[in-house]
Amino acid sequence: MKKITILLTTALFVAAGFEANADSYNYRPYVGIDYLFNQTAARKYNPHYNVAGVRVGSDYSKYFATELFANQSNRDKRTREGQDFKTSFYGYGLDILAFLPICSEDKLFLTATAGIGEYGYKTKLSPTARRTEHGYGYRFGGGIKYAINEHWQTRLIGRYIHFDQVSGYKYAAEYSLGVEYHF
Repeated sequence: MKKITILLTTALFVAAGFEANADSYNYRPYVGIDYLFNQTAARKYNPHYNVAGVRVGSDYSKYFATELFANQSNRDKRTREGQDFKTSFYGYGLDILAFLPICSEDKLFLTATAGIGEYGYKTKLSPTARRTEHGYGYRFGGGIKYAINEHWQTRLIGRYIHFDQVSGYKYAAEYSLGVEYHF
């Protein structure tokens, strides 16, 4: 994961340098928080999570950004076959975002996103049976972003996350509503 993150980040900085020179846009860092609703497909069980997320990103032009994210879910509790079944997850990783302005004032943007993250699902079947599954999630999504003013923006994004090497978990659908502050 570290090698992939370093390689992607280096490639993005090189690409962003070319893009930033093309339209004379200044680099702008930002921070954001998100509320996410996550539906995960697992064996015989489809948990739903409320998730809190934070992100740190960089705008390289009005068309391109990258961001690091970290998410933590609540615990989903269900009864299955007479047993209490509790799960939760965390995730962190890197996303690439592309923006397409859809109004002349550059306030409203269509957004496309792709990225990779590491996910850990914690499962508790009974007071003593616990396990944690780790693996990668490949993230693809789209949505809309609105610039309230020069510093504040809000966005709504839907994502599909395909899991690799996370035993028992296939994919997730994630819907996020967030606000961000640009410096």
